Amino acid sequence: MRAERDDPSIPAWSRDHLDSPVPPEIEAPYFDGELRAWVLSRHADILAAFRASSLAIASPDHRKAQEPPDEEGRLKMRAESVEALTPAQLRVWRAQLTPEVQTLGGTLPIGEPIDLMQTYARPLCLLLASIVTGISLQDAERLEENARRVSVAAAEPYDAALAVGAKSANAELQGCFHSGPLTLRDPAFVALAQTMPCMLGNAWFALTQFPQEWERLHRNPELMEQAIEELLRYAGLVRILARTAQADMDLNGTLIRKGERVLLRIIAGNRDPERFSNANQVDVMRRDGGHFTLGAGPHACVGANLIRMAAIAITHPLVQRCPSANLARPVSWQGGSGFRFPESLWVNLGSVTGEPQIANGE
Repeated sequence: MRAERDDPSIPAWSRDHLDSPVPPEIEAPYFDGELRAWVLSRHADILAAFRASSLAIASPDHRKAQEPPDEEGRLKMRAESVEALTPAQLRVWRAQLTPEVQTLGGTLPIGEPIDLMQTYARPLCLLLASIVTGISLQDAERLEENARRVSVAAAEPYDAALAVGAKSANAELQGCFHSGPLTLRDPAFVALAQTMPCMLGNAWFALTQFPQEWERLHRNPELMEQAIEELLRYAGLVRILARTAQADMDLNGTLIRKGERVLLRIIAGNRDPERFSNANQVDVMRRDGGHFTLGAGPHACVGANLIRMAAIAITHPLVQRCPSANLARPVSWQGGSGFRFPESLWVNLGSVTGEPQIANGE
């Protein structure tokens, strides 16, 4: 059941929070009259929704006017992005990023509190955003605040004031990117400079809650690729996605009428015990894929391999150097119904045998 909230027209499933002491509710599809939408939380139902050609992307907020879907334009942009994001290009970007990751990772203090978000994730993600979009790091730093305003509005799509700020910020950003596929201009800059560190913060927080898995990754770095998939499943950023039915349809036995909205509870689907064994635990040895953090079917994230590359490239040196990371301070969570993330992630990094520890800044 949906958690109570001051504004009942805004979704608030508190059990979908990454720090919730109880797992998400997994329920049969139901129509929520206040949200004016069908709510899907079971893995099988969400997968069917991603695969359904009759469901078009929509805003989670039913109060916003819905523009007719431009399927032809979407497919064109998708094809352009796929052509640009070749494995060879990803290797080039990783080669440019890796030396900076290793250098910064080697300076992280051992044995004293450090904010992994501000000190490690954000500067590296901003660098990657400049590399991918082809702008200078100085320009990236100048545009960072505009990207933050866009990202904050995406984190809480029901806040009209944030939406106004994001609109003006988007207009400024669009004037700064002029080459390459549209999705690899200002949208990529926002995604890499702002959304990517939020995702990493969630993943690293999850590892601090399962310290044996952090240690296992340290001892078995060859597990990193499947570990990132597991962290995307367990600690994925996106909380809900919305769709609108373009025709009457049967979705796994649920009749949805043309024009009705559908909300996909992504985090709940990623924790469905009918699909994943021990679904509410991080297990870097897990091999059963199928999470929804990067979409699925024809609506899978076109930048999924770029996201995976970045997550691996930035996380691997951190875990390789440090066999443990313990929270040094309580986490302050930011965001809203769209996605939620640690504003900061203060940890004490452990040392390998023989590496000197720093205590109290000395």
